[in-house]
Amino acid sequence: MHRLFLAVLFSLCASAAAASYQSTKLVYTVSWGNILLAKSQLDYQFGNDDARISASVDSDGFIAFFSGFQSRAKADLVLKDTGWTPKTLFMERISGRKKVQSRVAWDDDSNVSTESRMPELDLDEVYPLTAQMRVNVLDPYSAVLRLIRHIETTGDCTKSYEIYDGRRRNRLHFKSLGTTNLTETRPGEFVGNALICSLKFEPVGGHQIDSKWRSGEKDDDDDDRIKMFFGRPLQGQIVPVRVEVDSWIGTVVGRLDLRKMMVQ
Repeated sequence: MHRLFLAVLFSLCASAAAASYQSTKLVYTVSWGNILLAKSQLDYQFGNDDARISASVDSDGFIAFFSGFQSRAKADLVLKDTGWTPKTLFMERISGRKKVQSRVAWDDDSNVSTESRMPELDLDEVYPLTAQMRVNVLDPYSAVLRLIRHIETTGDCTKSYEIYDGRRRNRLHFKSLGTTNLTETRPGEFVGNALICSLKFEPVGGHQIDSKWRSGEKDDDDDDRIKMFFGRPLQGQIVPVRVEVDSWIGTVVGRLDLRKMMVQ
């Protein structure tokens, strides 16, 4: 289940990346069948060559009753010739009484300059993070904003990015799976043509030692386990309108709620 919410934060964060860079508020619901599991909200504020992004995921429904959690993130980005680049990233996750935080700052060469974590990594449980893993890396928000630009210019989402969030180092692999026509199954969800992209997380550092998601230990079927659907509901802007994750309980779906979308 945790990987679903990673997918939500990594993929839904890209939705305002059009040529005009309009400030936008987006709300997503996450459900398993007819059971609501969580809600996610993303707020974007764009300047001439910079951006601030705030994201949150909160448990809802029976998940909130039995095992509540909250996740928050704030990112400051700058637009360069190479694309969106991170300046700072703050992330916080609260589950019960456990709180996990991380802060990261980047220099002008996309290298990590300062960082802090609470608590520190337990190297008895996770793989270490080396100095080289902090060189020439993006935050997840810059990575997916770059992916959106790639889709805009090529119509294809096959691309890989090196990312770091203060606790984990990942390599993200996106792959085009074709297009589909989405129909309405819930009030307010996107209807129309969408590009399907798979997302695969390749762990590099900071991950659980006993996790089956270690690099080289995945099954081939896992390559398409996370799917993102990109459509154009915002005046022609490309937006992630849907996310599907095949989990042990079945397929969990994140849907953009068009009724709560706001564009300034």
